[in-house]
Amino acid sequence: MTSRWRQREVERPSTWRQSLLFNSLILLIPIFAARILIAAYTSDIATDPLSLEARTETRQQIDSEFRKLTAPLGEERRQWAARIDQTLQERDFSAARGYLLAAPMMLNKQDSAAVLAAAAAESSGSRDQRLARAALLFLPEELRASYQRSIAPPPMPEPAASDEDEGSDSSAEDIAASEEIETPDTPGATGNSVQLAPLDEPFVGQRSFFLLGDPADLTRRSQRWLGGEQVDSLQLRLRALGLLTQDDPDPEAQAMFEAASIMRAAHRAGRLNDRFASYLKSRVEDALPEEILRAELNTAFESVMTTQARTVEVLKAYRRALQPEARDRLVRDMVIIARIAELTSSSGAITLVEQATTPEDMRRALLLSESAGHRSVALAREMGPEVLTLAQIGVKWSRGLVFQVMGLMALGMALIWTTLSALTQAEAIRLR
Repeated sequence: MTSRWRQREVERPSTWRQSLLFNSLILLIPIFAARILIAAYTSDIATDPLSLEARTETRQQIDSEFRKLTAPLGEERRQWAARIDQTLQERDFSAARGYLLAAPMMLNKQDSAAVLAAAAAESSGSRDQRLARAALLFLPEELRASYQRSIAPPPMPEPAASDEDEGSDSSAEDIAASEEIETPDTPGATGNSVQLAPLDEPFVGQRSFFLLGDPADLTRRSQRWLGGEQVDSLQLRLRALGLLTQDDPDPEAQAMFEAASIMRAAHRAGRLNDRFASYLKSRVEDALPEEILRAELNTAFESVMTTQARTVEVLKAYRRALQPEARDRLVRDMVIIARIAELTSSSGAITLVEQATTPEDMRRALLLSESAGHRSVALAREMGPEVLTLAQIGVKWSRGLVFQVMGLMALGMALIWTTLSALTQAEAIRLR
C-alpha cells in the first residue's frame, strides 16, 4: 500500500509537467507560425518583382491560364482572331498585342507549332517581336491590315507648296489622329508584303497620354476651386503634382509626371476600385493637404499681377504646400504605375491598375507586367481582379527567417515527443 502511494506521488509531477508542456506548445506553435508568415510576406522581405524566380513562376501561371481559354475543336484560330478584332474595335491596342503574343497557347497544337517555327526562323528582333510577326500570319488578311494600321504611327504631313492653309488643316488632322491612337514614334509598316509588322515594339518609347494641361490652366482651375465652384480636388492636385515634375529630369519625377496623367484618366473614367481610389486620395491628401494648400493659394491670389506672374506664384504655392515625406510615399506608388505603363502602355496600365484594391495588389500588377508584358493586359480582360492571384510573389530567405523556421520545427518535434511520451506513460499505467 505504501509503495503504491509513493509510485503515484512519483507519477503525478511527471504527468503535470507533460500536460503543461503540451498545452504551452499548442499555444506557442500558432503564434510562432504567424510571426514567421508576417515576417516572410511583409514588403521588406517579399521577393523583388524583378527577381528571375518570381517572373518565371508568374509567366508559367499566365501561360497556363491562356491555355485554359479553350474553344471548340477547329474554332481556336477563329475565336483567337475574334478577340484581337474586338480589342482593336475598342482601341485597346495593348490587349490586342497581348493576344497576338499568346498565340502559341491559344491556338491548336498544329498552329502553335507553326507559329513557333516561323518565329524561330527569323533572326532579327527580340523573341516577342519575332513571335508577333509570326502570329500575324495566322490572322485574316483584313484583320492583319487593321492591326498594322492601328499600331503604325500616323504619316508625317507633307507641307503644301501652293496652299499654306490646306497644309495647316492636314497637319491638325494628323495631330488629332496621333493623339487618338496614342502610338509611338516607331517605323511603320512598309508596302513590302514581307514586312508583316514593324520590327520595333509598337509601344516602345511611347509617352503617357498627356492629360495635365498647362500651368495657366492649373491657375484658372485653382481659382475656381478657391471660389467654391465644383472642381474635383483630387483631379486638381494630381494635375499639379504632374506639372510640378514635368521638366525635372530625375527618373522619379518623370514617373510622377507619367503616372499622374494615367491616374487622372483612370479616376475620371471611373475605372478605379473604390477602395483603391480612397487609398490614392489619402496619399494625395497627405502629400498636398487641402487646408495648407488653400492657405497657400489664397496668398498667391492676394496681389494684383499679370497672368504669367500669377501662374508662377500658383506653382510656388503648390510647392510650398507639398509635404516631402508624404510625397516620397506617393512617389513609390507612382513609380510602380509608370513602370507598368512602360512595360505595356498607358491604357494597359489602367487595365491592370483597375484590378487593384491595395498597395500589395499594385506590386502584383507590376510582377504580372514584368513577367508577361502585354499578355498580362489581355489576361486581365479575361479574368478581371482574379488575374492578380497569378503573381507568384515568393519569400526572400534571410538568416533570421531560416532560424525562425528551424525554431518552429523544433517546437513541432517537441510537441510530437510530448504526445508520444504521454501516450507511452498512459499505456504503462494501464498495463499495471
